[in-house]
Formats: sequence, structure tokens, C-alpha cells
Amino acid sequence: MKKAILAIMVLGLCFGLATSAMAQTNTGTTTVTVTVDSIDELTVPDTVAITLDTVGTDGSYAQGTATGTDAEGLKYSHNSETKKKITATATGDAGTDITLKVTVDEGTGAVAVVSGGTPVTEAVDVWTGIAAGSYEKDLTWTADATLAGTKGSAAGTAYTFDVTFTTADV
Repeated sequence: MKKAILAIMVLGLCFGLATSAMAQTNTGTTTVTVTVDSIDELTVPDTVAITLDTVGTDGSYAQGTATGTDAEGLKYSHNSETKKKITATATGDAGTDITLKVTVDEGTGAVAVVSGGTPVTEAVDVWTGIAAGSYEKDLTWTADATLAGTKGSAAGTAYTFDVTFTTADV
């Protein structure tokens, strides 16, 4: 009887091991697709103010400057395979001799958007060859004018120019 019990135990153990040895593994595969939208986002300050209030040489004002650094400057992001550029045009008060220039840090240098009182209506490049990425750049404005070419009142006269920045493929 002891031998029969021992034989049953051995057989039970064998069946138990055989079952675990024959266990199957199942796998499943999921394909995940991530779609990215095209990004082309440009942000510049809403307003910039320059005051010309000091006499320079030859009857002109001393140059006025305003700089927006990083967060207050130009922000640009794109994910295009094609390099981009940023151009500028201007509209505003004509009939003065104000020259207004803008410089984008690491851009093309100082670019006139108002020249001798005439807003530049044809797009001029202010930054070219921009690879995909996210950027924050200093934006520096300079204004020049003569006393005779910009008439002011006792409270000061404000001349306003709207500068539009546009992105495009290079």
C-alpha cells in the first residue's frame, strides 16, 4: 500500500511538472501612431516705445533705442524640414524723416522698416536660414530723426508705425 501511495504521489508530481512545462506564452502587438502637426508660431511684443528727446549732432535727435530681450523680444518655433526666414513690412505715419530700424539677435543686422519717414511696404528679411526649433531672440529697435523733420508739440507728438513680421520658406 505504501508503494501504491508513493507511486500515486510520483505520478501526481510528474503531471504537475508536465503541466507547468507545457504552459504557453501569448503575446500581442500594438502599433501606435503619433501624428505631429505642422508648427509655425511667431510672437513679437504688442507695443514698443521710443522717445527722442535729446539733441544729437547736426540738428538731429540722439538715436533712440528700445530692446526687448528673450521673453519680451521675438519668439519663434517651427518644425518644418525647410529652413525658414522672417520678413518685416511697415505701415504708419508718413511725412516725417524718421528712420526706424529693427535688429533680431543673430539675424541679418539692422534693417530699416521705416526709411526717411516712408514705411517699407515690400518685405525685407530680418532673419534667414532658421532651422527647425524653438527660439527666443532679442529684438532691438532704433529710431533716428532730425528736429526739422519731426514737428512736435509742447506735450510731444507721437508718430506710430505698425510693423508686421511674417514667416516664409527660405
